Amino acid sequence: MTPPIPVRPTDPVRPREHKLLSRAVGDWLAQRIISGEEPPGARLGEVKLAELAGVSRSPVREALRLLAAEGLVELVPRVGAVVAELSREDVRNLYACRMLLEPFAAGLATQELKAADVSALDAVRARMEAAVAADDGQTFLAENVAYFRLLLSHCPNGTMRDLVELTWKRAARYWSVFARLPHYSRGSLAQHLPLHEAVRAGDGAAAEAADSAILERALREIVETFDEAHV
Repeated sequence: MTPPIPVRPTDPVRPREHKLLSRAVGDWLAQRIISGEEPPGARLGEVKLAELAGVSRSPVREALRLLAAEGLVELVPRVGAVVAELSREDVRNLYACRMLLEPFAAGLATQELKAADVSALDAVRARMEAAVAADDGQTFLAENVAYFRLLLSHCPNGTMRDLVELTWKRAARYWSVFARLPHYSRGSLAQHLPLHEAVRAGDGAAAEAADSAILERALREIVETFDEAHV
């Protein structure tokens, strides 16, 4: 077995030092993908990764499953695990489509909400706040996605809902990046507040504007992350 790669002071905690080994290996591998050390389309062999991480193949295998669920990795039949497409061009194209669709859909959905629907969104917002208080980026991400799924489920235009869902499937690979950015969850929660206030007020125009601002920030953050990782 080759020696594990040296750890620089800025590197994340070594996977083998973490009690949740598969999750730690997943975080370690995610950073390699985000930084470009594992480029889009690259095969992710379990043996090689286990050697690099200094762990057995079992937590590597589970980590690959976790990252596949997050969209950073694709499990291809008869090929194995490969790095999903992640690039500035891809994210710009994707968010251009999202910004055409989502804000308008959010505005339409807001105008359709009943009191019970708003209460359900209040509950999700409360879980988002709890996740930020606990500094739990993964849970915040899950609840944030749940909020938007619940809101957009009330959009009366079924075709638009389907198109938004298609963009979300592509966006999942970038959401995993957000969960790992320091302080991103807290900033995201603050920017989410105008949207939630618009939802509670039934103000479709304000919801549309707030959702546009959220998407613009998300695009800016992910592009800046790529720029910093590839300096």
